[in-house]
Amino acid sequence: MTDTDAITLLQNLSAEAQAEQDALTGARNDFDDAKQALNNAMTAVSGRLASMSRHVRYAIDHFGV
Repeated sequence: MTDTDAITLLQNLSAEAQAEQDALTGARNDFDDAKQALNNAMTAVSGRLASMSRHVRYAIDHFGV
């Protein structure tokens, strides 16, 4: 293998490694976005459950059920 061949091979490997790193960064960003969306949804559900709980307690107090 000549020096030129070795340099070309290293450059190709470097480009492959960078492409993999970019893909991993994209996947990590997608995961973080999905995690944030899940946290937002859980917060919304928690708020709705708390509201429903207040309504049920009011109904029990008001109607004596």
